[in-house]
Amino acid sequence: MSIGGISNSNLDNMIHQYGLTASAGNGVKSLGYDSNTSISQMDQASFLDYFERAKGTRTDLADIEALSRQYSTGKPGASNLQDAFLKYDVITHVGNTNISETAWFRNDFPFEKFFDKGATADCLNNWKPTGPNPPQSDPSVQRGLSSIGFGKMVVNIPESLQEKMDADENYAQEIMKKIQKWKEDYDKWDNATALSLGMNVADNQFSKRYILNLDEEGNVKQYAVIGGGGHITGPTEEEQRQFEEAQRIKRKKQEEQEIENKERNRKAAEEKQRLEAEYRRASIETALIYDQLF
Repeated sequence: MSIGGISNSNLDNMIHQYGLTASAGNGVKSLGYDSNTSISQMDQASFLDYFERAKGTRTDLADIEALSRQYSTGKPGASNLQDAFLKYDVITHVGNTNISETAWFRNDFPFEKFFDKGATADCLNNWKPTGPNPPQSDPSVQRGLSSIGFGKMVVNIPESLQEKMDADENYAQEIMKKIQKWKEDYDKWDNATALSLGMNVADNQFSKRYILNLDEEGNVKQYAVIGGGGHITGPTEEEQRQFEEAQRIKRKKQEEQEIENKERNRKAAEEKQRLEAEYRRASIETALIYDQLF
């Protein structure tokens, strides 16, 4: 059996790699763990790569940026999450969220429990799997994800961060801006992905539900984005092969650039040491001549 022309054997790989969901189904589009680097630093290049793959126009690019910004904009000077994200029903839990990477990347991790307003930030800290990792198309996984309504966002906030925001409104405003920027950059990357695969970008944006776990500085350290609905239309095996090859070449260039930068820095340090040594030698010679003359 296939969904949208894609066999079930490839579907779960595509869900994880491209952030896709089965037709009329739900899926975890994207997961991140312990990542303090902003999505803009990590995925800006990917955003442009996906957009180039889509062969989009400048209008498409502007539309993606505008839509992503629209869904990450709130009241001016917002100092709380609900005001910062007006298009969402924002659920906040204050406490210590500490979930292992192994648990977080399981398809059967019960993300839906965080969307219960009576839940706590630490309610899933001790969750343990009971068997092999099921596919996202598994009925039990789908039931859990399907229970999450559209337009919802969960943010788990450490107690120390909440205390600092309560004490300083300006600081709270800066944290809101940081989270808004993270989400806008993530959505640009994800919506460009959707465009490149022939999906409806507006529907893709509307379908997303978010879980953001913050660290004590207000960075997104862990996240899950759940999407649902839509018809899968891409990519062909050849397109996927080309994309993977392009990513391999990019990684190789980055590694070569890092090596080149290290070598440049090493040479610069050696030159600095040489010049400092020459300066010290010249200073000593000058002092000796001065002593001889006077």
